[in-house]
Amino acid sequence: MNAGAMQPGVNEDLRPSLLIADDDAVVSATLSAQLGTDFNVVAIADNAYDAVELADKHRPDAALIDVDMPGGGARAAVPQIASRSPGTCMVILSGDETRQLVVELLGAGAIAYVRKGITAPEIAETLTAALKAKAESGPPA
Repeated sequence: MNAGAMQPGVNEDLRPSLLIADDDAVVSATLSAQLGTDFNVVAIADNAYDAVELADKHRPDAALIDVDMPGGGARAAVPQIASRSPGTCMVILSGDETRQLVVELLGAGAIAYVRKGITAPEIAETLTAALKAKAESGPPA
């Protein structure tokens, strides 16, 4: 194998991998562009079903999931991603701050919750802190 060839199974991109799930194409594209410096955006989904399938396929380090999107939104996606890709750290993104919903999603496997409208650096900071918290909690069961 020549010196420049990648070894199979070795990821040379040291940035954490990220799945973005939001049904607003402008929001997804903006987040992808803005978070792409700190994260390797491996997939974008516009509904809960695709979010689950893409998380299962890519096994991203982190997923940023909109509460309200087709297919049941985060309520449908979070528990399925937690089951199918237990190593994925999930952060919820939404304008809805209903305490009951936040508690429900955190109980279903999400690590953190951020409000739409905050800056990309704030989202990146939350994702990084959530990844650290998940790593410190030990490997998935």
